[in-house]
Amino acid sequence: RHKMWYPPFNTGAGYAMGINAGAEMTTFEMRFIALRCKDTIAPTGTLAQGVGAKQVNSLGEVYETNYGLTTSQRVYGTVNENQEGRGPCYLRTEGITAEQDESLLKAYLNMAPSQTIKWIESGKNPSQQNVEIEGTEPYIVGGHTASGYWVDTKRATTIDGLFAGGDVAGGCPQKYVTGALAEGEIAGMSAVEHVNNHTQAPQLEDEITDKHIAEVEEFLTKKDTRYTTEQLEEAMQTVMDSYAGGIKTNYRFNEKQLDIADYKIKQLIKLSGSLYAEDFQELMYIYELRERLTVCRSVIAHLKARKETRWHSFAENLDYPNKDDKNFNKYVNSRLENGEIKIIIRDLVEGGKSYEHCD
Repeated sequence: RHKMWYPPFNTGAGYAMGINAGAEMTTFEMRFIALRCKDTIAPTGTLAQGVGAKQVNSLGEVYETNYGLTTSQRVYGTVNENQEGRGPCYLRTEGITAEQDESLLKAYLNMAPSQTIKWIESGKNPSQQNVEIEGTEPYIVGGHTASGYWVDTKRATTIDGLFAGGDVAGGCPQKYVTGALAEGEIAGMSAVEHVNNHTQAPQLEDEITDKHIAEVEEFLTKKDTRYTTEQLEEAMQTVMDSYAGGIKTNYRFNEKQLDIADYKIKQLIKLSGSLYAEDFQELMYIYELRERLTVCRSVIAHLKARKETRWHSFAENLDYPNKDDKNFNKYVNSRLENGEIKIIIRDLVEGGKSYEHCD
């Protein structure tokens, strides 16, 4: 399963509208997989940084230093320890002070109450039991990694008049909330400048408008569909989980699996055209599904195009298990052309000038 960040209402529409319009996109292969407390999906940073909890395996060995301390390495180390039979894995909290116990219970009650409730229900404080950890499903999110629109310093995309900031602006990883706010301000100011310099609003072509109206009418009137939107949504999740490096396969994939994933996603896109909506709410669900399917195709194409493993677990390519700086210290970009995703490999430096996020 590949989620579009945390909100269940986020369908990837911010990406899909640009992909379908032919915008150049970047780095969809750099997925984000968080390390979380098992079952509650609560963040682990407060444990690791707040009380200095180390990652340990079932033998009590500290393994985090064997893999590295970046987010992707922490996830990879946990996955690998489990695969090699040294799981389950934990953050070692046993032995912390009573004051630290209290601070953790309060901190998680504020940001992830399910974890505090789990401690209370177990009858044991963190100081009495280590916290089991696991990776999440993959997310496609530009704020933590670098997936999104290819933008310039004004946050302009390659579509005239379309600007991007935050999670949908690509190529600028780990900006988080504060960086997203700054980007949003830049994009907003740039949009105002663009409007001031363009007195005439763009007009939609009549044939495009007519096509969309006809499509909507068909969804609302055709009742002979074999599938529901929910069934196709679940099929999409299963395809991505099984063939595109989902949690089921420990985030690992090969080219053959990606080919199967792309074929099956295309099938689901075709089937989505025959869905029926009883009302406008269900019509919205159809379009949300189609937006997710659009993003799925981009993710698959990017995973296949980067023939290396640069970020363990974030993009674990079994056909190319090592990093390849010679050929892939570059951006993997894409553009939808005539229904197919065209891959564009961009150097970090073009024309003797670095892109702003490489300086």
